[in-house]
Amino acid sequence: MSTPPAQSHARLDAESPVSLSYDLIVEILSFSNVKSLMRMRCVCKSWRSIISDPKFIKLHLKQSARNPYLTLSRNIDNIADNGIPRPFDEKKVISFPMRRLILENPSILLPDNLRIECQDKECKYAIGSCNRLFCLIGYSYYPEEFWFRLWNPVIHTMSKKLGHFAATKNLRHIFGPYISIHTYYKFAFVYDNSSETYKLVMLMLDVVENKTHVRVLNVTDNVWKTISNFPAVPLPNIYTGQGGSDGVYLNGRLNWLAIQDRPVSDDVDGWENIKANEFVVVSLDLGTKSYTQLMPPCGFDEMSSVKPPSLCILKDSLCFSHDVRRTELVIWQMKIIGVDESWTQLLKISYQILRTRYHAFDDLENCQLLPLHLSDHNDTLILANNQEQRAILYNLRNNTAKRTRIIHEIEWFFVKVYVESLVSDI
Repeated sequence: MSTPPAQSHARLDAESPVSLSYDLIVEILSFSNVKSLMRMRCVCKSWRSIISDPKFIKLHLKQSARNPYLTLSRNIDNIADNGIPRPFDEKKVISFPMRRLILENPSILLPDNLRIECQDKECKYAIGSCNRLFCLIGYSYYPEEFWFRLWNPVIHTMSKKLGHFAATKNLRHIFGPYISIHTYYKFAFVYDNSSETYKLVMLMLDVVENKTHVRVLNVTDNVWKTISNFPAVPLPNIYTGQGGSDGVYLNGRLNWLAIQDRPVSDDVDGWENIKANEFVVVSLDLGTKSYTQLMPPCGFDEMSSVKPPSLCILKDSLCFSHDVRRTELVIWQMKIIGVDESWTQLLKISYQILRTRYHAFDDLENCQLLPLHLSDHNDTLILANNQEQRAILYNLRNNTAKRTRIIHEIEWFFVKVYVESLVSDI
């Protein structure tokens, strides 16, 4: 009588449950997006424990930084046909993956299921994003005051009102009917690694006292503190236009473009005829609460007749961009933080390559290009152009440019770059 054939070890192994090490599970989960992780918490208690662990949240944030997103604000007319302002919740803000924009540049309508909705309808403007938290500013006419909230739209958490600030004068000049930040206020939202706290920085140009006030709010204790003796006059939006002048944050320092030896003015004429040698970069160290002044690149030796220079962060470096004789955009990179001599020319791009319409404008003073993002492989630069409602994708490898093809009017100068996060302690 014959005996049945023995099952192979390979088949037995295939039917056996696979056991993964704890460290491998953590590593695999860290590459998942936030929405998937929120669902995975229901798989088992051990996964829920992993996803809630502060160490895992930091690891996931590090992985997410490789795949940033953009917040694209739909340019919708706030005034309805009957002349009555539309409510803020009709203004659409869309979350869109940076990688898809660069690699595919899709010609699409942005679907409403990507829309970010805020529970506080009085928070009308995002002043910044950090670790996937948005800092929103809210405003009330009666009484005249404003406040801030931190918000994680993916996991639907929102802080209480922070930094409540009562107005000392008519704030209708600050937030007009289109809810735009006032010419003489600048805000920045940052994460201070030295104290491991989120901070809100408010800078105000005081025309009456001819000085610049800087106040810092530590989100943990919700108390405003003043940092005195701002050494120069930051460029107001009345001169620069929106974007590129609110300050950029890098490695514990907040940086503004400013002018030396010039009084604060509430008249645009007071900001004309600025010379290149008047510019300075004022850097505030949030840890030591001290200011330093950095000189612009030595190659910036002539002031343009179009928009002034701007600061931005590209590939974790402080960058300085400016126009050259209405023919080229030049971008400089500071190789060593805080060292003037380390400015190195990163890019010089002809407007003919970018196919801007500068030559067609009679009034070039309204034209401005703002660098938004440089891809990981240094091959694609995203530029906002305030004269167009499509961004520019400039390919460094083949020296070509094309426009984004999103079929909406996007306010590119107000785009925020952010990364997904599980941060919820707000």
